[in-house]
Amino acid sequence: MHENGSPQPSQEPHPWSHLSTNEVLSTVMYELYGPVSALGAEVDRLAHGTFDDDDDLNMVIEQMREATNHLSRLVVMLKRYTSEQGGVA
Repeated sequence: MHENGSPQPSQEPHPWSHLSTNEVLSTVMYELYGPVSALGAEVDRLAHGTFDDDDDLNMVIEQMREATNHLSRLVVMLKRYTSEQGGVA
């Protein structure tokens, strides 16, 4: 870790570095589909209040948290990929 607490850049090549731009876009679309779909379904459940008890609500919140974490990791991967490709991250 750096002194400011941020993680040090990975020394391993980015897992997408060998892919073409179109392959990266296909990978990103594939990676986005699951968590975005899950968030949409859970937001619908929240909007309609279809919960039997607090445990059911807690499960929905946890699933939303997992989907959000997945999206966050994808953003980090995209930023790293863009940076390594010489773009602005």
